[in-house]
Amino acid sequence: MPQTQSNQTSIERVFSMGWMSHLEEDATFDPTASVTRSELAQVLGKSFKLYQRSTAENPAISIQDMGGDRPDYAAIQIALKTGTMTVDSQGRFFPDRPVTRAEGLAIFAQAYGVFQLSEDAVTDLLNDYPDAVDIPDWAKQAMATALQEGFVNTDSNQAIRPLDLMTRADLADALIQYLEKQQNPAFV
Repeated sequence: MPQTQSNQTSIERVFSMGWMSHLEEDATFDPTASVTRSELAQVLGKSFKLYQRSTAENPAISIQDMGGDRPDYAAIQIALKTGTMTVDSQGRFFPDRPVTRAEGLAIFAQAYGVFQLSEDAVTDLLNDYPDAVDIPDWAKQAMATALQEGFVNTDSNQAIRPLDLMTRADLADALIQYLEKQQNPAFV
């Protein structure tokens, strides 16, 4: 995806908030670069202030595929302790694995707070998107929240592209929508 003015604005804004930064090995921001589980944990920890949640004080969770000497270890622990992210059944986190849009946006919604919608409400909401059938079952409730809250950037055909890798531009766009919600909360 070429960098558009709106992407540049989103990127500049999340940079100014301190929510995202350049990758260590790269002095530029590549909006098309995929987001890893580690990066997602770090960004969501900053943007949603996960460290302030009471569950952030829970005991450390054992992670089989990484040591505590990694610079991202604390952020990953907070994402795990708050229930924003999980390890697999064997205790692996896969910190360097890129996330799909379905996984990344479902995790984003988990940090935000997943709405407890009925199965019918989720189905009705997802029916508006031609590729919603590609969303894994485990992610549907969270994706419905992300879609309802406007965190998902779709294409001109309303395609979600849930199986595509999440890009840094996708994450920046979701963060800007979240920021807008914080600055302009809806009246109830």
